[in-house]
Amino acid sequence: MSITRMRERAAARLLRTGTELAIDQRELEERMAAAAGADGRSGAYSSAYGAVAMARWVDSAVLWLGWRILPRTSMPSSSPQHSGQ
Repeated sequence: MSITRMRERAAARLLRTGTELAIDQRELEERMAAAAGADGRSGAYSSAYGAVAMARWVDSAVLWLGWRILPRTSMPSSSPQHSGQ
C-alpha cells in the first residue's frame, strides 16, 4: 500500500470520527442546556460544561489532523473503499 493511500485512509477515518464526535458533543451540549434550564441548576453543571469544552477542543484537533494529513490531490469520499491491498 502506498503512503498516499495510507494517508487517504487515515484522513478519512479521522474526519469521519471527528465529525461523529462533534455531532454527539453538540447534542450533549443541547441536552445539558435543556436540563439546566431556567431553574437555576446551571451551577451544578459547571464541571460538566468544562468536560464538554474539552471535548469540543479534542473534536477540533481530530478534524484538523484529518485535514492536515489528507493528501492535497484527493478529497475524502462519503463512503471510502477499503481494499485488502
